[in-house]
Amino acid sequence: MEPFRIHVTDEVLDDLRARLRHTRWPDQVPGIGWKQGTALDWLQHIVSYWANEFDWRAWERRLNTSDHFTWEGIHFVYKRAASGRGMPLILTHGWPSTFLDYVDMLPMLDDFDLVLPSLPGYGFSPRPARVGINYRYVSERWHQLMSKLGYSRYGAGGYDFGAGVTTILAIDHPESVIGIHLTTLESDLTPVIDDADLSDVERSYLAVNQEWDATERGYSAIQSTKPQTVGYGLNDSPAGLAAYVGEKWHSWSDSTPPDDFLCATLTLYWVTQTITSSMRDYWDNRWFPVDRAYVVTPTAFGVFAHQTVSEGEPPRPYLERVYNIHRWTVFPRGGHFAPAEEPAAVAGDLIAFFHDLR
Repeated sequence: MEPFRIHVTDEVLDDLRARLRHTRWPDQVPGIGWKQGTALDWLQHIVSYWANEFDWRAWERRLNTSDHFTWEGIHFVYKRAASGRGMPLILTHGWPSTFLDYVDMLPMLDDFDLVLPSLPGYGFSPRPARVGINYRYVSERWHQLMSKLGYSRYGAGGYDFGAGVTTILAIDHPESVIGIHLTTLESDLTPVIDDADLSDVERSYLAVNQEWDATERGYSAIQSTKPQTVGYGLNDSPAGLAAYVGEKWHSWSDSTPPDDFLCATLTLYWVTQTITSSMRDYWDNRWFPVDRAYVVTPTAFGVFAHQTVSEGEPPRPYLERVYNIHRWTVFPRGGHFAPAEEPAAVAGDLIAFFHDLR
């Protein structure tokens, strides 16, 4: 393991600001808002804030108060419990996110030895230059990392791709994974069941979910087939990156996060030039699918269903077809990016779940 310190050169930041200030804007149908994608007035606001007000140096100072390391190409934050007897816990972000989603939770989880890795191809974790970097590949890397840190038994949690990685981690290493905590059901790992065997509640949920797919799933079709093509534009235009990523945060959140946090996320993608490599998660997991299996490891599920575009509230019996659920909590606020949107709620649920397992 090598210590790692976050620093972006002035030249890179100056180039970013110059590109933002010279954005060429397309037109927009009056009154259309977000119906055809990112709203023009919102994007002009966030681009102006990013170029003229956002302070990346303040984020560097804040982030560097934590201990960062790299191990075999994986960047991670590592925070030991003050007691010296913390439960090991690895938390994994999703797309289009970064390890920043968990930063606010760090002081809330003092009784854990926390490991916050960056997925391969996101931020400071380069993606191996080959195909097949799927849930199973990443989960095996996580298990090796936890072993390297000296942990033979540990907990795990995540959402989005992080939920997929965490699920496979529990399937492949049940002797090591004490329990898993999820806040989303990963779409590639949903139950496979005949329609005739579904309950009415499950059918209602799936109907809402299919409506969501009809309006929101276009990005996934692109990224699971032609991520390289769209990646050229996003890697060249910071305004384009803000439009693409910002639309997901707007649609999938209960409320879009503060400008400062969103610009920190965008900056992390931009300065590391990793938006294209992050999108390859969709391609690799589509064309190198993992075998599905029932998860016997004790599982907690925090339901944060309040997205701007509703994806539906999954019924517990539906998820019990896949997971050995020990804890089920429905929250009144928060959407897809629950760790960033409602960090105190997620932290409290994690603490309660792993306390009960002890």
